[in-house]
Amino acid sequence: MICPKCNDVVEDFVLCNKCGGQYHYVCAGVSELSYRKMGVEKKAGWRCITCRSPQLTETHPSLSDVLKEIKSFRNDFSTMKVEFTNIKSDIQCTMQHIKELSSKLDTMEGRFIEFDRRLTSSEQKLSTLSIVQKDLLSTQKTIAELKAQNNSHDQYSRQNNIEISGIPTKKGENVYTILNDLCATVGFQLSDHDIDSIHRVRPYPSSRTESNNEPTRPASIIVRFCQRRRKDQLIAAVRARRGLTTAHIGLPGPASTVYIGDHLTPTNKLLLKRARELKLEKNYSYLWVKDSKILIRKNDNSNIIRISCESDLLKIK
Repeated sequence: MICPKCNDVVEDFVLCNKCGGQYHYVCAGVSELSYRKMGVEKKAGWRCITCRSPQLTETHPSLSDVLKEIKSFRNDFSTMKVEFTNIKSDIQCTMQHIKELSSKLDTMEGRFIEFDRRLTSSEQKLSTLSIVQKDLLSTQKTIAELKAQNNSHDQYSRQNNIEISGIPTKKGENVYTILNDLCATVGFQLSDHDIDSIHRVRPYPSSRTESNNEPTRPASIIVRFCQRRRKDQLIAAVRARRGLTTAHIGLPGPASTVYIGDHLTPTNKLLLKRARELKLEKNYSYLWVKDSKILIRKNDNSNIIRISCESDLLKIK
């Protein structure tokens, strides 16, 4: 349909019940809301401006009709004013929400900036920590290498030494006489020129002690030979004479086993102890010391493993 006033297509319209014209709300001079609120009778009596306007041949409208029209316009205006007030209130409420949202966004931005600052600081600390950790690992490696070198030098200085353990201590004893008796027992001809020094080492208390706080194991006897060759010959003679006890060399008291071997450093003694524990744990068949070197072997067909540091113990599987 075509609006009679603006000649444009009209879909939603106000119907003039006199001429049948279908007007846009704007062209009809009435708001859509006002028109929809009209009752059936009022809509049926609604006329367009043309039909409401007096014809040249007609008489002028009465005062009551004019007042009714003014009242209608006032009602329309009041309705529009209420609608405008509601819209204004909605806009103000929306603006308040926008302000609150903006404030929250500002707070979140501040927190994000602080988080970013802390993250950057943490990354810098981690970078520094990584450098310190590398330096620490390098230092630990250097210390381990120095300890290994020191242990190697210490063991080398003992290459002419043997350690005799298991012989009880006696007041006024002569350790040289004990050594002579031991050599005679294993068939080793000892010469006065063979020995550089001989003495007992300071006793170290073991984990188990007697009630009088004396060590349960007697202090070892350290013998330093002038020649390594002679030391090796004595050790070979002792190994050939298995099961040597204090009774065999004429010492009084209950018979106890006498051990003779290379004079190991404290570090190597700890390695030997740990290797002995792993030998039992991993069911290895052989563990021995040769030329101050700790050696272990699973069985007759397996390779020999040398234990010279803590990391070598990991090879025992």
